[in-house]
Amino acid sequence: MYLNKESQRKILSAPHGEHVLPKNESTGQVTALRVDFIAKPGDAIDVASAIEELLDEAGLYNEGLQVSMLLVSDREARLVTLLSLWDAERFNAGRERLTSWTLKIVAGLADGPVRGYTSFAHFLLPQASTKLTLSDLRPAEIAELVEIVATG
Repeated sequence: MYLNKESQRKILSAPHGEHVLPKNESTGQVTALRVDFIAKPGDAIDVASAIEELLDEAGLYNEGLQVSMLLVSDREARLVTLLSLWDAERFNAGRERLTSWTLKIVAGLADGPVRGYTSFAHFLLPQASTKLTLSDLRPAEIAELVEIVATG
C-alpha cells in the first residue's frame, strides 16, 4: 500500500473505543478508483514496483491521490487490481482526466484490456470491545470453564 504521507490525518481515540478526528479537521469524502487488468506474461518486472514508480512519475499524488493498493490474485498471479483512493472533491473535478490518466499508466503493464470503475469509499473501523471471548483464553482456562459448567 502506498500512502500519500502529506494527506495523513491524526486519529484520536475517544472513550468506548470510538475514533474521532481533531475538531479542526473534517472527514472528506473519498472516491475509490478500481482498475482490473491481466499482467503481461513472462515479464521480469515486479508489477507493484513498476506501478509505484509510474504513479510517482505521473504526480497523481499532487492531483488528489491519497493511497494505492495493488491486489494480486492468490490463484492466478497475472490477475491484478489497482485500488486507488482519491480526495473526492479533487477527483470529481477532473474525473475523466484522472481516470484516463490512471488507465494509461496501467495499460503499459497489461496484457489486454484495462477496466476502471469508480465508487464512493466508506471506511469501516472496528469498535473496541471489552468483552472476553474464548480466543482470549488459554487452553487451561477453557478447560477450567468447561469443568465449572459441567459441575454446574
